[in-house]
Amino acid sequence: MKQKRPTAMVVRVFASALVGVALTGISSHAKAAPDRTLQPLAHAELENKSHTTLSARGIVAALDVRHTTNCNVPVVWANANSSPTSPCSMAFLTLRTPGDTQAHASSFPLTPYGTEDDGMAQLRMSFRQLDASSPFPQVMVSAYTGGAHCCSLTSIFDLRSNGRWQHLELGSMDGDGEPEVVDVTGNGQQEILTVDQSFLYAFASHAGSEAPVVISRYHDGVLQNVTRDPVYRDYLTKNLADRRRNWIRSGRFEPNGFLAYEVATMANLGKFSEGWHDMLAHAQSTKESGFGLSLCDLKPAAEKQNGHGCSVKEKELLPFPEALSAFLVQSGYITPEQAASVRETQSSASAPPPSTASAPQNPPLPSSAAARPTATNSDTAVSDKPTRSGTLFAVLAGLGLALYLLPILIAYKRDTVDQRKIAIITVLLGWTIIGWIAALVMALTQHSRKA
Repeated sequence: MKQKRPTAMVVRVFASALVGVALTGISSHAKAAPDRTLQPLAHAELENKSHTTLSARGIVAALDVRHTTNCNVPVVWANANSSPTSPCSMAFLTLRTPGDTQAHASSFPLTPYGTEDDGMAQLRMSFRQLDASSPFPQVMVSAYTGGAHCCSLTSIFDLRSNGRWQHLELGSMDGDGEPEVVDVTGNGQQEILTVDQSFLYAFASHAGSEAPVVISRYHDGVLQNVTRDPVYRDYLTKNLADRRRNWIRSGRFEPNGFLAYEVATMANLGKFSEGWHDMLAHAQSTKESGFGLSLCDLKPAAEKQNGHGCSVKEKELLPFPEALSAFLVQSGYITPEQAASVRETQSSASAPPPSTASAPQNPPLPSSAAARPTATNSDTAVSDKPTRSGTLFAVLAGLGLALYLLPILIAYKRDTVDQRKIAIITVLLGWTIIGWIAALVMALTQHSRKA
């Protein structure tokens, strides 16, 4: 577990979220919009119904929510913290192949659904041809768990050659909805586009965090990470350049959140050394940022025992470069040898500068031209410390953010039927006042799922 931040850092998190809203649609860790987003073969959402059916290429899929007394059964989306009492509402996915009768259908309990305790909502499914070698499409099913920055659970159901259905869980992903399915290079290959969410909150607030793109291919029941395939280098390079421009326009807001993403992406591009030098030029100290990782955070879960297996020293936050290199090794972005190769650079970067007015003797190497925008005097100037706002401004920013997001907070508290629509109107049109009032009225008057 990460160390708790002081109250001052809570204020900074509110301020950071306000900046994220002010950037009007620039999501700090969002993926660059792919050029070739693929539409599903068919798509259905359960919404406020208890049943919906979908068919494509002979496969019939049905989503149902049923009241049952058999609640403690193995489910696809198991939640160790949830043990529903009987009776309960359970979501089921039923799949039939060509020639199957209802009696021979395959049924999967997905999760307890639609109650305030479990919070699952927005159940949806789609048919996708993720595996070009399969004669049948795959069924992608997802649901929203709720929460301010969380989460969607998604699984892929596939008919195997032995006539049985198997499912592959993609895990929990930030936001709501299915992951994007794209054809990145335009060669007819379908890829699943997600982000590495382990970067969120690691070195910055949620609004200041950037998460590296993860490109995966599904084949024969296996999801393979192909991000480092050379055919995707142009896409990753453009993604990095676009995000760097947005970061510079934001005033290099919470630099460590962006720089962690940049170094990881440069490592995926085979340019780890360049990314590391750029990180050293722009990094903020852990003490200033208030975010980071400790030796305890980097321990395996079994060893740290929710923090109880760590000493006080191990719980202290590491200097950002040291924590980042260890984190990237642990996450598989770089090798231990690559981490060792930059330790000397880390040591020289952390040493006190000579007492002279001249420029540093070892200036950082520039990133590749493809990975950063055309340099200007303002862009190339190294700023080790971001502009500091006064405490009063931070408090007012936090209060202003809370007021601005009031319709969203009310909608989620009441569990209204159109939470997403209210959130979109609030974020995109709230500044017009009329849009904010309209979102507030919707949040207060729409039907609640709790009813």
